[in-house]
Amino acid sequence: MVKKKKEAAAPHAASGLVICRNKHWRYIAAFTGPWVRFSPEILASLAHQNYTMPAPRLIDPAVFYDVVKIRRAVDEASMDSVRANNGVAHPDGRGDILLSKERVGKVRQKAVHSLAKAFELDEVAASVATMQATSTMEDVASHVLKRDAHNLDAKYVHFFLEKVPSRAMAHFTPLDPLNEILSALPVELQAPPLRTRALARTFKRQWEGAVLDLTQALGIVEDTKRSHKPDQQQLELASKMREEREAWNTGSKDWRSVPQLKDEEQPSSLEAQLLFDRAEAYLALACQSVPAALEGLKEYQAFQGDDEVDDAHHAQAQAVRLEARKKVKAYARRALKDYLAFLSNFDYTPGLSIDITNEIMRRIYDLANGNKTQTPLPKDRFVEVNSSADELSQSGRASGNDRNNSALVKHQHPKQDPPELGENGSPKFSAPKIYPSNALFAEKPLPDLPRFPARDTTTGEKSDHEALGFYEAVTYHPLLNEALHSLLLAHALLQTSPTEHLRHAHNVARLARIADGYPIFQPARSPARSDWTEILRRANNWIGLGTPWQELCTPEPLPETAGGWVERPSSTWSSNELFPSAARSSAPDVNETSKQKRERIKQESIADALSDDRVVDDESYYRAVRARERRAFEDEEGLSGPLKDKTDCDGRQARNDIVDDYLISTERAEAIARWIREAPLSVGDKKKRPARKKRPAGNGADEVADRVQGLTINERMGGGNAQLKA
Repeated sequence: MVKKKKEAAAPHAASGLVICRNKHWRYIAAFTGPWVRFSPEILASLAHQNYTMPAPRLIDPAVFYDVVKIRRAVDEASMDSVRANNGVAHPDGRGDILLSKERVGKVRQKAVHSLAKAFELDEVAASVATMQATSTMEDVASHVLKRDAHNLDAKYVHFFLEKVPSRAMAHFTPLDPLNEILSALPVELQAPPLRTRALARTFKRQWEGAVLDLTQALGIVEDTKRSHKPDQQQLELASKMREEREAWNTGSKDWRSVPQLKDEEQPSSLEAQLLFDRAEAYLALACQSVPAALEGLKEYQAFQGDDEVDDAHHAQAQAVRLEARKKVKAYARRALKDYLAFLSNFDYTPGLSIDITNEIMRRIYDLANGNKTQTPLPKDRFVEVNSSADELSQSGRASGNDRNNSALVKHQHPKQDPPELGENGSPKFSAPKIYPSNALFAEKPLPDLPRFPARDTTTGEKSDHEALGFYEAVTYHPLLNEALHSLLLAHALLQTSPTEHLRHAHNVARLARIADGYPIFQPARSPARSDWTEILRRANNWIGLGTPWQELCTPEPLPETAGGWVERPSSTWSSNELFPSAARSSAPDVNETSKQKRERIKQESIADALSDDRVVDDESYYRAVRARERRAFEDEEGLSGPLKDKTDCDGRQARNDIVDDYLISTERAEAIARWIREAPLSVGDKKKRPARKKRPAGNGADEVADRVQGLTINERMGGGNAQLKA
């Protein structure tokens, strides 16, 4: 029996590379970065600085603290696994102290416990860390299970580190080990294994089960938060922490004076993980219902009203389509809600006000000219940047000589209140306005958003914010880019109006171009962004974007006053190098040669093709690479536009180079693009609400008489008098 099972599994194993299961985990590329090479001490120091800085912080503190703890746990497990594998007390083999078999077993149990804690915190980040660690950890869980088959930590770690065929992960990923772990754990500790089981279900395309697991895990997290209310001592510590942070923000203290947070006091990213994963499952369910909602719709609409065709069979088929349509809208609405809840964890600022920017520019000007003593501004004078000569002449602020519109000029302003002075005599700057990032996608737009796109597509003129150095900022999260573009996919399924959808798209590009995890995380390709660009092409840019999407998401270069970008070495193009954000962005380098461009596109195309499950042999691999190379060149040259029908409006034959589009486009992109093209905005079967009958106008005396006639005797004698008086 066992022999037959092994023989059945042999063809699957021979069809692909056999590697650890965690290396297949989704969004691993989003969590890669230099943090896997930094020492835990440096990471902890950077995480503390990030937490104590004023909002918006550079990186989400919850994710930052989690990767610090994951690095510590993985490093400890790596050393312990090496010790146990060599049977010595020190991992480097120093001394002659040998470990007994019992001691080796305990060391491996300790290593497994550390790894289990790492995977519980964030299984994606833990997968990245374990891939960079020693290979001895891959077998440490199996060794523990041989001695203790009921060890829950070993079962959990073995689920991630078990080797399976790379092209058959869904077939070789049973849920039984996770079910056993969940049945043995108390309810308050089940959230991480439920998250893992939900993600394992997504590989099997069991989206409904994934939603149930994630919803249950979110309920456990919420119950845990309610039950662990802070006591008085914790409230006092939190108040002291806020005071220390405010003192550091005002410049009176250094960040080192702010006390370090204990592990139990540090924020957790578990709830955000669950919200993102559930949103992904809801979006997949919505896309899954699209074919059923559109199948046979055109035929039904063509013959609607025909007595010979409009029979019970077609009525039943239409009912099935309407039910599927309801599922598309309902699941997309739930996905949008979870994406917005996920985005609410990250802060956004539109930048500083004009007055503050002017004062900062004055100080920079003083320092550049050797005036290191910062003196406060006079009460009757301040610095302002001219927006236009006409505005100055109308307000009476410009007189005499002509001035450049972008020059710094001093003028009388008697109505300007003097700025509040700090301890050193310099003006105090008010903090910029901070919003949760999901506020950009509310029904009512934020009032103080800079113009976007910053440059006029027709004239190339800069906006005021760009000209004055107004640079927005957002708290970075490795999955921020994916969530932003997935939000646009959900709006497409909800059939949001093109005008409103265009506003959301501009805000997504606004945040995508400023999202930067340097120097902890490196940028990664987003599957949702690839799907979004493909949908724009296949749906003929139905929202009316005036600028290519890649250009909208390209980060703006820093001004020369800030030092500009650091040039990338021309000899190499490595995403692992610690380059500034412009050099590390997915946009092409402005200084790269044509040869470097071809090599960069080739490497990116190969990486994308290798990650595509539809690539199963040499022929499909080469076709996928060629198709991606051609598409990348077209996108960067501005040649790739929306797909047309077989013949365009002039009768000319449309593009014939899309034969391999199925190797580029995903099932999700095709479903959403088809929904945009074919789904009607309404089904027309909603019942109209009956019109409210208007009461005829009458004088007040007649109305009171009618009311009195409707009252009972007791009401007339009691409460009726009050009504009459009213």
